[in-house]
Amino acid sequence: MREEFQLAADTTAIKLLYSNETSVLIFLQTLFNQEASANYSTLTRALEAYHNKDGGSPVVTQLELIDAKFDPLKKFGSFRARFSLHFHYTCSDVHNDAKDTISWDFKVDEQTGTIHFTGEEPWVRDV
Repeated sequence: MREEFQLAADTTAIKLLYSNETSVLIFLQTLFNQEASANYSTLTRALEAYHNKDGGSPVVTQLELIDAKFDPLKKFGSFRARFSLHFHYTCSDVHNDAKDTISWDFKVDEQTGTIHFTGEEPWVRDV
């Protein structure tokens, strides 16, 4: 199941994005800029949710936003989140690390300053 979330953004920053006075990558990096921020936590929780069934209490340890695009006419954009994960399997005290990249689409509501993010459809493995 795709992960989804919404965030409020500064309307001034959105106007700069629409007028191409700031790049979409800078806009997104500013939106998710600080590891301790609520927006950063929201994104990392969504990324971790893609790996919840892998066990080991996944935690995003590094995050990079890449391949950002935005079409102001369609009010639609996309980016990829490249990240590292740390898994800690508490019962066996085993630690593992992995890397992943997940694509995200986003739609901007310029009037309300709300941005709706939708992650890619996860892989389904036949067992």
